[in-house]
Amino acid sequence: MHGRYLIINADDFGICRETNEAIEHLFNEDWITSTTVMAPARESDDAIARAAKNKKIRMGLHITLNSDFSGDPWRSVAPAGEVPSLLDGSGNFYHDTERFYNSAKKQEVSTEINAQYSYVAESGYKPTHADSHCGTLNGLTGKPFIREAFEFCAKRGFPFRLPKSGHFIRQRFGGDIPPAVEAAHNAALAYAEKLGIRLPDDIVTNPFSVGEIKDYGSLKEFYLNVIRNLGEGVTEMFLHPSKENAQMMSCSAEWKKRVWEYRFLMDDEMLRTIGQEDIKLVSWDTAPFSA
Repeated sequence: MHGRYLIINADDFGICRETNEAIEHLFNEDWITSTTVMAPARESDDAIARAAKNKKIRMGLHITLNSDFSGDPWRSVAPAGEVPSLLDGSGNFYHDTERFYNSAKKQEVSTEINAQYSYVAESGYKPTHADSHCGTLNGLTGKPFIREAFEFCAKRGFPFRLPKSGHFIRQRFGGDIPPAVEAAHNAALAYAEKLGIRLPDDIVTNPFSVGEIKDYGSLKEFYLNVIRNLGEGVTEMFLHPSKENAQMMSCSAEWKKRVWEYRFLMDDEMLRTIGQEDIKLVSWDTAPFSA
């Protein structure tokens, strides 16, 4: 396959109404090509309803097995009695992913994945693909559940967000990939090939905190450089765009980064740079994934 193809994905559809509004706006203006919905999140019903009504929205399943904010915990979609290993003493998803890794049982992970899919599909929208919130399924930063994720995807015919390239993983670990992580990645790629799971050649996002980024201009330049240096094949660039939300901003200083990412996706220079670089915008259901 020759050429450069870019999926621009907005994560966390359903986390709050302001995020939902921002993501639908970005679709309406053709500034993004994909989103993924968090079924356990507070405003997932609103997100799914928007996707069901708006033919421009292309939505996958953002498989969510932990709570983003300790002060705003989420519950499982599956009945709590069917997935007790995923829940804390209050019946909520763990906020700390280490606690999730230490407790979660593989069969219960599968049960919750399928419950989240069924909830979205039965609410009026059949997802186009799947990925993992916080990478909890990927097995690169904790106990792996990639077999459960891939078996789900094989059943549904879904592509999955795991890069063939090690570029994103090197970025995640600040340089060299630890041998155990490299082995886990290679094993995951082999299992994907065995099951026929389509994977992107690369994925990219801005991994830095608000304090490290400092200002909107720095974030913008980071993403423009990503676009200019995009490799051959299919790359997903995923961001977390949102309008301002006072409650969320009080929970996390990092919410400002989401507002900046929303601003970047509306910046004329983004699409202009994509055009100058002769990059083709695609969605997860139109991307020419290589074998």
